[in-house]
Amino acid sequence: MKSYKLKPFKGSAVIDYPKNLNPQQLKAVYEGEGPCLVLAGAGSGKTRVLTYRLAFLLEKGIRPENILLVTFTNRAANEMRNRAETLIKTNLAGLWSGTFHHIGNKILRRQSKALGYSSNFSIIDSSDAKDLLDDCLQDLGFYKKGEIFPKKGVIYNIYSLAANSYTGEKDIIERFYPHLEEYTAEIKKVVRLYRNKKIQANIMDFADLLTNWLKLLDDKEILQYYSRMFNYILVDEYQDTNRLQFMILKKLSSVHKNIMVVGDDAQSIYSFRAADINNLLDFPRVFENTKIFKLQTNYRSTPQILSLANAVIRQNSNQFPKELRAIKKGAETGYIVQTKDVYQQAGFVSQKIIELNHEGVPLDEIAVLVRSRFQALEVEMELLKRNIPYIVRGGLRFFEQAHIKDVMSYIKIILNPKDELSFKRAVSLHRGIGRNFAYKIWDSLVNKKKTLAEIEDALPKRQKGGFRNFAEVFEVLKSGLKPASAIDVIMKFYRDYCYLSFDNPDERILDLEELGKMASSYSSIKIFLSDISSLEEFKGESIAGAKDNYGEETLVLSTIHQAKGLEWEAVFIMGLSDYAFPHPKALSSQESLEEERRLFYVAITRSKSILHITYPQTRYTHRNGLIINRPSMFIYELPSHLYEEIMVEEENQEYPLSE
Repeated sequence: MKSYKLKPFKGSAVIDYPKNLNPQQLKAVYEGEGPCLVLAGAGSGKTRVLTYRLAFLLEKGIRPENILLVTFTNRAANEMRNRAETLIKTNLAGLWSGTFHHIGNKILRRQSKALGYSSNFSIIDSSDAKDLLDDCLQDLGFYKKGEIFPKKGVIYNIYSLAANSYTGEKDIIERFYPHLEEYTAEIKKVVRLYRNKKIQANIMDFADLLTNWLKLLDDKEILQYYSRMFNYILVDEYQDTNRLQFMILKKLSSVHKNIMVVGDDAQSIYSFRAADINNLLDFPRVFENTKIFKLQTNYRSTPQILSLANAVIRQNSNQFPKELRAIKKGAETGYIVQTKDVYQQAGFVSQKIIELNHEGVPLDEIAVLVRSRFQALEVEMELLKRNIPYIVRGGLRFFEQAHIKDVMSYIKIILNPKDELSFKRAVSLHRGIGRNFAYKIWDSLVNKKKTLAEIEDALPKRQKGGFRNFAEVFEVLKSGLKPASAIDVIMKFYRDYCYLSFDNPDERILDLEELGKMASSYSSIKIFLSDISSLEEFKGESIAGAKDNYGEETLVLSTIHQAKGLEWEAVFIMGLSDYAFPHPKALSSQESLEEERRLFYVAITRSKSILHITYPQTRYTHRNGLIINRPSMFIYELPSHLYEEIMVEEENQEYPLSE
């Protein structure tokens, strides 16, 4: 019998690596054998390193099917793969690339029988998963008695966070949902039934794509097959991995031990999504003989911006120290801007945006960043008034958010009881009343001319208590309260609704307190609603009217979490006040405080050359009146020679409308 030798796969191109990479990047690409941790500072070209490392392996003769490239979006994987194909001029159809969930799905389809699934299992999204949980709640009778119980969305988030943290629901409730501890046993019962229903229906949710993948790797034969197949593993954004993903990677790299992870501990800001910074910090300890490469040359920002960023992150003790160095030449320094209050802060930011635009900075190259969504209300209103078109990245405009619309629906029916949409929305916020019953109640009230008392008498027992609560609140609101007092009345019941219905109730309550603060400037609901409505109408006009000035350009308004990975010429970071940033909850532990500092670092490093950090000296609450704000502790940590201070003054003071 004749033998036939199979030659190693090689790309046809020869890449000039020294020409395309800086020395730090080149070292990682050339010497990336064994366990490797690439610490890639902000704007240092981490994607470039992964792409060229992939191309280098292929040119060396490693077959595409023996390489696993894991990214946090399929788009990022496609871009890296396409770039590598261009570099070596070879089709990489056999490359294993994509998100953890994408690759997990691919492997589970092949090995599903080992877990008791058929290969045609369905994958349900979060919406379908919540509906299935709702079925479990109905089956267990938690909704039949009309009693208060956490909503399906909250339970789904607890389940998902527990799965991705590789821990139990009890631990997640104690850490993130302490207000729900009394429901722990019932929630665990719901989750058990949910898991059983999924297996019976041959379906998996997104968390299952990871938990079941890890279960597969407990099988020695399956583990041996895949850990031998993947000669090299490349992982992007490693600081954002959770415990499940870490354990999967550890198992898959157990044979060849060629695993390169690229990330930045200084940009680990997603612990609330189960990301675990210890995956990165402990990497050298877990993977023996780890090589550490540091990418510290920044191609994005000026030296002045990077000096501020370096000073911020230097305060953290739990990190791999890095010092970002700029390629760009120097420009103006960063500014710390002191304003009298949030209204003056909004006025400064808006006026400065117009000035920058007139100086040649496109709106597309300007971003306004906030720690929490409620901090954007005043500036959002100011942007609308000044005809500055903007988009809210990763979220809705302030008055389009569900909790704001809920409370405003009550305010609207005080003035206009014939507002059908607002009435249905308001009444359905109460226990036991869904959309169908809201429709029937409206029909009885308007078409059958029933009184609220008559409607309540005719309702089934499950809906009766909830409707009585609605009627009581409505009667109080009709007594002629001022807007801020009306919001106070609504919040007495809506606060509990928030905690049972949303996974971020504290943030939403802060939004509503900001709404209450705004309402305190108005003496009547009529004028309050008139002003709000005019802003909503102006929203459409502002974008249309602004086209003459700005073309298709739009300013970006975003939370810092949503801005990670992006960059702009000019950045405004708002609300650097004590008890606002860092978030008050972060003060309870060093770990949480350091994550807040990393969040500030991420915000600063979004700027290419122009940076304004603002803080209001006072804030007003309708409960406590005027409160003096100190600057954030993060500002006190900055050496004063690294920034210039600005104190905002006004020629003419304008106040919100009032009677």
